[in-house]
Amino acid sequence: MDSPLDLILPTLAAFTLPGIAAWYLARRHGLAVFWASLIAGALIMLYGWFTARPTLAPDVASRHTLVIYFVLLPAFMSMVFGAIVGAWQHRAHGAP
Repeated sequence: MDSPLDLILPTLAAFTLPGIAAWYLARRHGLAVFWASLIAGALIMLYGWFTARPTLAPDVASRHTLVIYFVLLPAFMSMVFGAIVGAWQHRAHGAP
């Protein structure tokens, strides 16, 4: 994994799959999925904060940075936006 081009497929999956899953679940369960997505994101961020080491080698640190910005962040944003849209549809139309 030497460049961002190596992360194209994981990035595309991160942009679509969590959002679709959150949207589907939020259509059925409403705002609970939105809050669960925020809690899941906070737990992942806390785990990353506690496990981050300032003594990482530059190549390892650059790989971590690429994964964070091209996989984890898009997955989190997709999940939250999917939960918002699904909760909005749940509120507007009721549970199917």
